[in-house]
Amino acid sequence: MKNNVIKIIYSGLIAGIVSEGFLGGVFMSSPIQKILYNPDWQSKLFLEITPTRDLFPSIAGIVVLSIAHSWLFTVFQKAIPGNTWMNKGLFWGFTIWLMYWVFQEWFIYHTLLQEPILLTLVELTILLLGSFIEGLIISKFLYERNGVQAVF
Repeated sequence: MKNNVIKIIYSGLIAGIVSEGFLGGVFMSSPIQKILYNPDWQSKLFLEITPTRDLFPSIAGIVVLSIAHSWLFTVFQKAIPGNTWMNKGLFWGFTIWLMYWVFQEWFIYHTLLQEPILLTLVELTILLLGSFIEGLIISKFLYERNGVQAVF
């Protein structure tokens, strides 16, 4: 039991750090910055508010949230479609994206900050890739075949 808790924690932390590192690299890249912060395309409210964000608590919170994603993977693993760690990981990443990022992008960025829908879709596409990374890492560490931890 203690080993499972430790494994859930470290798999969540690793998945969160790697996926957030990927997302940070993409979102901070010059081509994406030019698209998302183009004043001709982006809402004035978005351009005024997003530079004032304190990124560290946001990123740290998302990394810690990945521990919950790891725990939930162990709870729902048998019900997650797929017969391999990779298939389950991709589905789990899609689930994370659908339940977290779509909600956040729609209600915060599109609805509150008035981000145009096409830019919201650009962000959601990038976030889907990050979610796939998170789901795959979690599954790689926690996947069990027939109730037995798979050896990699």
